[in-house]
Amino acid sequence: MRGIDVTEAERILCGVLADLFGIPEVGPQDGFVRLGGDSIIAVQVVGAARRAGLRITVRDVLTLPDVAALAAAARPSARSARPGGDDGVGPVRPTPVMRWLDERGGPADRYYQYLVVRTPAGLTGRSAAEVLQAVLDRHDMLRVVRDGSGWRTRPAGSVHAAECLRRVATEGRGATAEEVAREVHAARDRLSVGGGVIVQAVWFDAGAGLPGALALVVNHVVVDGISWRVLTGDLARAWEAVAAGRAPAGALDPVATSFRRWSELLTAEAAGERTAAEAPYWSGVVRPGAGIAGRRPLDPAHDHEDRAGHLALSLPAATAGPLLTSVADRLGADANEVLLTGLSLALARWRPCGPEVLVELEGHGREDIGAEADLSRTVGWFTTLFPTRFALDGLDAADAEDGGPTVAEALRRVREQLRAVPRKGIGYGLLRHLDPVAGKELAAAEPAGLGFNYLGRLGGPGGDWQLLPAHGARLDAPGPGMPMAHAVEVSAFVLESADGPVLHADWAWADGVHDEAEVRALAEGWFRMLGALVVHADRTGPAASSTVPAASGLTLDAIGQDELDDLAASLGLL
Repeated sequence: MRGIDVTEAERILCGVLADLFGIPEVGPQDGFVRLGGDSIIAVQVVGAARRAGLRITVRDVLTLPDVAALAAAARPSARSARPGGDDGVGPVRPTPVMRWLDERGGPADRYYQYLVVRTPAGLTGRSAAEVLQAVLDRHDMLRVVRDGSGWRTRPAGSVHAAECLRRVATEGRGATAEEVAREVHAARDRLSVGGGVIVQAVWFDAGAGLPGALALVVNHVVVDGISWRVLTGDLARAWEAVAAGRAPAGALDPVATSFRRWSELLTAEAAGERTAAEAPYWSGVVRPGAGIAGRRPLDPAHDHEDRAGHLALSLPAATAGPLLTSVADRLGADANEVLLTGLSLALARWRPCGPEVLVELEGHGREDIGAEADLSRTVGWFTTLFPTRFALDGLDAADAEDGGPTVAEALRRVREQLRAVPRKGIGYGLLRHLDPVAGKELAAAEPAGLGFNYLGRLGGPGGDWQLLPAHGARLDAPGPGMPMAHAVEVSAFVLESADGPVLHADWAWADGVHDEAEVRALAEGWFRMLGALVVHADRTGPAASSTVPAASGLTLDAIGQDELDDLAASLGLL
């Protein structure tokens, strides 16, 4: 056990999972996937375990069958702390996704995300400012500015919470949807990367003794899905300290690796042999012949996000609950693989698609690149964007809708395709945006017509500093004038309801390239195919996972250096 008591490790990990999933208790025989875990939550598990003294990997969390096995794989870990000199302050090198935004064009000032959380009944204007100031001082990228020399972060204390926080009195009631929307849009319009206005907060104060709401509006260039989970957790911890009369800064855990340091590591990785070796793979993925037929090409001068058509659908808990927990576990897949299997089956019968289709996927981007980096508490925009080519030929839609063998075949293809992606796609952005030679070739390829982003589970068990479902969040909210990146885009996320987890999907399309009837057919077809996955898993029973071997498509490219080192150590080779 390398010096770790298994029982103590189990206790720690059970507590970590119970906290992250917002459930009363997790036992040693409970499995991460069966609980509804995904890769985004897995990153949080690794970070929380590290802070508790246990070292595990994301791959451990996603592949080991239960907490007992995860505890047995754990190793001792020192408390995360920044290496000397890494205070996160200074020039930040543009990362691939930041360069992607520059290429996309449009007003970057208004490219934002927002989240609305419940605030405690005892919050005052002064304590709200104290809480917000602690968070601003802890996270470097909330103090970033873009001037003539590029991006740079400023020292703690240089951004004042009082200048970022607006109070709106709602006089003994909760804020209405109209009030929240109006204030969020006004806050968006105050953002300015050149002026260093990156964060705006609006506190809807219902009055003494009543809970209120806080809308956090943040420029997207400094925040992503995992960052939001870090920020809401820090708001809660800072408030606990303020309410107890303590200084809130001391209540927030350190950030081990700054975003500035990460940008330097990415630049070095882009110039390395490992990234260069991926170029033939990505050239093959973007080869011609996998486009989605539209009435006309996407036009960046006309097809803007604020002109897009929109459709929102929800998959109820009766289907979404088992789909993302027991079904994924039975089929030997993770949530992303299950969702993309349903999407590939829907695309197979969608009129604009041919035998293959190129889809651009988003990943959380906090990948192991062989350098010592702990990004579990780093706030920033880490997203990776990379194309994936799905083979649709021979997928019998009628058989699939009935939960037949076509479902197993589609899942096998998707698993093999996704698990063959080198390093979960991080190399594509390094080549496309940081390599001057490979970047030209990849830039000249036909772009993906469909963008897919699964944001995982949002919110928690409810309560203070948790997402308010009535107002929710927008985690992809470009302002007016931002060109669309794809002719069709879907962002999916899970919110807890009284009946269980509900899968929400927001679809957007360039009107004139596709129409609502076409997109609705694809969106509804996707949900039908997800229901078919549930039927297929129920029909084949617990042995269903044998139809898709766990090692299917697993290559050495898919294994990080940490995992190889762990394997070598277990065999006595290190």
